[in-house]
Amino acid sequence: MDKLVALRVFHSIHDSGSFVAAAARLEMSTAMVSKYLGALEQELGTRLIQRTTRRLAFTEAGLDYARRTALVLAQLEEADAAAMQQSVEARGTLRLAAPLSFGMRYLGEWLAELRCRHPLLQVELELSDRQVDLVEDGFDLALRISTQPLGGGLIARPLGRIDMLPCAAPSYLAANPAPQTPADLARHSCLRYQQGNQPQVWRFWHGDEEIAVAVDGPLQSNNGDVLVSAAVAGMGILLQPRFLLEDALQRGQLQPLLADYRTRSAEVYVVYPARRYLPMKVRVLIELLQDMLARLAPAAR
Repeated sequence: MDKLVALRVFHSIHDSGSFVAAAARLEMSTAMVSKYLGALEQELGTRLIQRTTRRLAFTEAGLDYARRTALVLAQLEEADAAAMQQSVEARGTLRLAAPLSFGMRYLGEWLAELRCRHPLLQVELELSDRQVDLVEDGFDLALRISTQPLGGGLIARPLGRIDMLPCAAPSYLAANPAPQTPADLARHSCLRYQQGNQPQVWRFWHGDEEIAVAVDGPLQSNNGDVLVSAAVAGMGILLQPRFLLEDALQRGQLQPLLADYRTRSAEVYVVYPARRYLPMKVRVLIELLQDMLARLAPAAR
């Protein structure tokens, strides 16, 4: 048995969730995938994956083995990259996670451009508003949009900024007086983007003065498009990135508020595990994302 191939087979099953998907990723038959896994389990003397005709379930030993050997494969990839001096054409499969709303608007076109630049590179894109675990879930990198600095022991590289705007529908403003200062928001129905259970605070600036307002309202969601739809329907006031609001603003479905105050911009980050040598496929995608964000129309940023 080729131990390195067996490890890659095992991790492909872990990352993709099935023998069929792992076989497609590795360009081998499902029978060969099963053979490598069986040989690995025989060598280790333990069951790594419980398999039935309907599902796979990793054993406790399998999950622990996946976590420990992921580092081995990552270090091998770094060693390969260093040896080749990153001089070869970007190739292989790159796994990218990105926010749902942002990805649906932009990433299809941008990844088509990546294909033109690097035809040997394939991309597996997952759009979700959850924050994936890059190492556990097998992603090379992720896009994240946040008004707060990112932590978590990963490399978080800022790529650009996107304006945040407070807005409401004409129907809401017809029934409720428009806020004149940020403090007025405390008396309004605010539609909040939120992940987790932390209290929601919106921050504004007037000159050098920072104004923090604790807001509340009838709806919170981890998806900005849902909040925009609710705001257009007159449910309340929202504070969202301009790219989500632009269509509704142009159609007159939403109106900007508090024009005399600044809000904190959202930072677009690319996040990836700490590595001494960044693989070529990751580098070229980061370069493309920087280019594309710089080209976005100012109205969208």
